[in-house]
Amino acid sequence: MIKIFVRASLILLSISMLFWMNCSSKADNVQKEEIIRVKTAKVQQKAISKPITTSGRLFSKAEMKLSFKVGGIIKNIFVDEGQKVKKGQKLAGLDLVEIKAQVNQARSALEKAKRDLDRVKRLYTSSAVTLEQVQNAETGFDIARANLNVAEFNLQHSIIYAPTNGKILKRFAEVNELVSPGLPMFYFGSSGREWIVRVGVTDKEIIQIQIGDSASVTFDSYPDIKFPAQISEIAETTDPMSGTFEVELNVSQGKYKLVSGFVAKVTIFPSIKQNYKIIPIEALVEGEGKNGFVYILSDTQNQVKKKPIEIAMIVEKEIAVAAGLKNIDRVVTEGAAYLKEGSIVEIVNIP
Repeated sequence: MIKIFVRASLILLSISMLFWMNCSSKADNVQKEEIIRVKTAKVQQKAISKPITTSGRLFSKAEMKLSFKVGGIIKNIFVDEGQKVKKGQKLAGLDLVEIKAQVNQARSALEKAKRDLDRVKRLYTSSAVTLEQVQNAETGFDIARANLNVAEFNLQHSIIYAPTNGKILKRFAEVNELVSPGLPMFYFGSSGREWIVRVGVTDKEIIQIQIGDSASVTFDSYPDIKFPAQISEIAETTDPMSGTFEVELNVSQGKYKLVSGFVAKVTIFPSIKQNYKIIPIEALVEGEGKNGFVYILSDTQNQVKKKPIEIAMIVEKEIAVAAGLKNIDRVVTEGAAYLKEGSIVEIVNIP
């Protein structure tokens, strides 16, 4: 009976020791698993420019609206929309009956004023008229000559000619229509190789850019091609329709064919730079919009804290931080995805 009791006691003791050893092993494993090996990176300070992304349309540098100087009835239109034209080619003309009559009237008035002036001068030599009458006749002659110049100028500009080689982009009227002075007849685009893109920027963005800043332009027709561009003009007031400031950029065409009206996606690189904290993109563990989180080391260097940051931009494989890293020298990079607030870490790359 005693042997049985001793044997049972030994078995219970063996089971207890095995259970204790197993628990001790598990505790050691848990303790080992709680220590996470991580790498850190130094927080750098850089002056960089925040790219401005916007969109607009492509135009020929020499695009213009062609119109008649005077109003009248359209007699001839010699070109169609989309047609290519050469410099000096006749595009359209008004019915010249009324305009030529005005020229003849002005010419007759000038001849009469000339006769009146000659007669008054002869009378003045014989003291039959006063000096004032001579001066009035001279003034009448000058006015008549100016009226003839105006009439002849209007006659000259009652026909529209192509100012240079190009294309009729749009036609706004038809034969026999009555048009007012200055009303556009054609939207004309030069066939030259100078192209511009007009875009709109906000009031916060316009203070960051200046003439000469570089840009990159892409078109849907050439999605993989980046066309270099440069800001050439900046508006001083907002567009009343869009509420944005218009910016004009000169685009280098290169060997590619461009067509007026292309939709352009533009990235402007302002020359005015701002100071930002720069960290590797691997340090970001959470992000939504401009808000994100990174892990930083505690004062004891063996634990981590979760730190909220404000993201200014992402440039290639780096994050520019606008706020949240003041007086912070390093952030956790490798291993950050496995951390939580208060995790115990072992740093493997401290310099």
